[in-house]
Amino acid sequence: MSGENKDDPLHGLAPKLVGLVRLCSALNSKDIDFYRSIDSGIKQESDDVRTKLLDMLNRLVKSSISISTDLDPEQFIIKDGKENEKQNMKLIGDLLDTFFENVEIGMDAYKKSRIHEYDNGAKSGTAGTNTEEEGPDGVKYTYLDDADNSTSKKLPIQMQHSKIEKPQTKFVPKVDNFEKHPFKPKIDSKPNAVIPFEKSMELVPASEAIPQHYINPYEYEIMNAKYPDWIFSPIEHPYTSVPWKSSPQPGWVDNVEQLKALLSELEKCKVIGVDLEHHDYRTYHGLTSLMQISTDTGKDYIVDPLSAQLRPHLSLLNIVFTNPDIIKVFHGAFMDMMWLQRDLGLYVVSLFDTYWAAKELALGKYSLAFLLEKYIHFRTSKKWQLADWRIRPLGPEMRNYAKADTHFLIELFGKIQAELIKKPGAMKRVLYHSRKVSNRRFEYATYKPRNAAAFGVVSTGGSVPLTPEFQDALFSFDTSRELPWLSLMRSNGIPDTKGPVVEALYKWRDNKARKEDESIRYIMSDFVLTSLANSFSPGAIDQITEAAVLNVINRSARFGSSYYVRKCIKDLTVLIRDVMKQLSRIDLKAWQLAAGTITPPVLSNTKIDAKNVYSSVRDVERLDDEFAGLSSQFEKLNFPGKTDEQTARCSLEKADPQLFAGKESVGIRYSKGGNAATPVSKKEAKSRLDKIVDRFAKNTERVTLADLQIEEEAKHENANEIQNEEAEHDVDEQRPKREDKNEIITLRKHQNRNNRRRGKVQRNDGESIDLSKRLLEPIDDRKRRRKHKKRSYDPYADSSKQNPNIPLARKRKRRDLGKQATFKK
Repeated sequence: MSGENKDDPLHGLAPKLVGLVRLCSALNSKDIDFYRSIDSGIKQESDDVRTKLLDMLNRLVKSSISISTDLDPEQFIIKDGKENEKQNMKLIGDLLDTFFENVEIGMDAYKKSRIHEYDNGAKSGTAGTNTEEEGPDGVKYTYLDDADNSTSKKLPIQMQHSKIEKPQTKFVPKVDNFEKHPFKPKIDSKPNAVIPFEKSMELVPASEAIPQHYINPYEYEIMNAKYPDWIFSPIEHPYTSVPWKSSPQPGWVDNVEQLKALLSELEKCKVIGVDLEHHDYRTYHGLTSLMQISTDTGKDYIVDPLSAQLRPHLSLLNIVFTNPDIIKVFHGAFMDMMWLQRDLGLYVVSLFDTYWAAKELALGKYSLAFLLEKYIHFRTSKKWQLADWRIRPLGPEMRNYAKADTHFLIELFGKIQAELIKKPGAMKRVLYHSRKVSNRRFEYATYKPRNAAAFGVVSTGGSVPLTPEFQDALFSFDTSRELPWLSLMRSNGIPDTKGPVVEALYKWRDNKARKEDESIRYIMSDFVLTSLANSFSPGAIDQITEAAVLNVINRSARFGSSYYVRKCIKDLTVLIRDVMKQLSRIDLKAWQLAAGTITPPVLSNTKIDAKNVYSSVRDVERLDDEFAGLSSQFEKLNFPGKTDEQTARCSLEKADPQLFAGKESVGIRYSKGGNAATPVSKKEAKSRLDKIVDRFAKNTERVTLADLQIEEEAKHENANEIQNEEAEHDVDEQRPKREDKNEIITLRKHQNRNNRRRGKVQRNDGESIDLSKRLLEPIDDRKRRRKHKKRSYDPYADSSKQNPNIPLARKRKRRDLGKQATFKK
């Protein structure tokens, strides 16, 4: 630290730390043990110092553990002795990681607050003003704030996640995140209704495709209401926004009287612009924190949905919001519709979404900032985009940012409408997409259909269904639906074998978030969750300790939240150990087959039952039992009601019905066209059957007469092929050879002895096969495949020259690329 910045909190601390480090290094370099051995005074004094330091360290460890976690401080003790050095260093390392993380977070907050103070000083009280600048295209642009011309300005950390009292604690009725029924629309009347209110609020029974639910009460009105005729024609007097610099501050609405006055103003309008600000970090389902409304009379309003006095009465705005004669202009209203339904009981008829208008005009960019810059020449700021909009009261900067989202929205609508009506059918397509957006409905995850997008249903992101199939067990085997932990595994590349751990942690996190009314990100970040899942395995359950879990959280804390999860280390340790114990009793391959993540190697008529996956195959005895059961199941499926001897006899009778036809002797054919071999008596046949049954008892591999016939046919066919090749070779030698123009002339002919056959294969048609020997010998499938393998075609072989219709493949003369090569122009 050079001392250039004296305001730095580390300015005076760094020199002291340097001296401490030097002192520790000096002590470490001395041979203390040697001096202890020769001087009893040094030994006694060093022991006293060691005891004091040990006591000080233990008090420090206990204090830090009790503050930052829910663990028992008595379990974390630094012990004396060289045999405990490794354990002590690990404990101190974890403790230092926690300290350094807190210091880093504090330093970041300090630096950001200093930057914020500097920015406020530089503004000199000009917050909310604007300036005009000429862009590179010669157009003058208006800026939201003169200090926000540069996009490098960042929002202070305290403005993103402020530590304020949760406003939802004052709501009536109280927030209940454990859904016991489908989401019911929060309305007690239906203004501008075509379908009566009572019929719109009927509960739809469950069907095969979708659970029981309430429909969007304005579904018919949204999809069938007629837009005003003037929207399809050029507007005679387009609306022009009040200049930003001279525009007044927006009106603040937070009580019923102000709401009624706003309602009277809105009923006079033909077009209104609406936007919402939402918060989803310190609440489970989310919270609509602000509503901005601008009118075509040049007025701007900000409605406070967090006001406990105003919130129950906001459904009165349906008088205007569902009036088909008033156009409601939104930008990117997909989630706005969900927030209005879920929190305020508001529905929108005659929606115009400027996002779909930009898509229809193929502008390339579709953000509101781009549209304002292109059509209005107004450049907004992204600084407050991630602000915590629960903060009350709102500062001037936040009010101006909120007002800017709707102040120019009506003028933007007029300019885009003028372009759309010039393109045939464009306006109708934009209005159709706007209807579809407005017709979507919110639903709890428990009652969400499998194909939610097809039904226009939206649920809270990452929410786990509260159904018995997911809540009664640590983990499930359902992969047929789009569950939140499956998408988390795919995005992070987590293998399927880690799926049960991820699912258990995910459901634990979701349950905690519901109880505390916090977001799942606040309870435990995705990075911490995946780190815990990847850090432990079923084969090392003893290593899953509270200290190990804390160590994983400390390592991954800088990449996500870890404040709340540190209070639950005991619960997490027990949970992970329970999952790993169950996984250690599961055949993972069978689990993957049941989950459908891998394909079985062979086809089977039986299905794997996910409930019977807990069949442990861990030792030889149980392995033998498994195979015995498999063999028994095979016998029952193929030969029901038969003993081993009856099974073998039934198989032979089916293969050759004349084998037991009442004759004293029988013959068995060995090839398709051959004659019967030496007759076999019934006594001999029965003896051979007994041997076969005994063989089956020792070996599960079955050899049938059909296999023997295939092998014998292969042998005869192979012998015929060899005989035909020899005949072709003799004819080829007798035929006069044609002159080969491509033949290389040499002084001496080289004889190719490799192709000559040194001997001829002897064929013995009268050779008989010993049935007992052939049945008892296992068949080698590799030999059979080699015998049936087709010969490869060689265009240069002599056999190809016999047919004059087949053109000979010409051999290219090898080109000499040495020094003798010449080139011509």
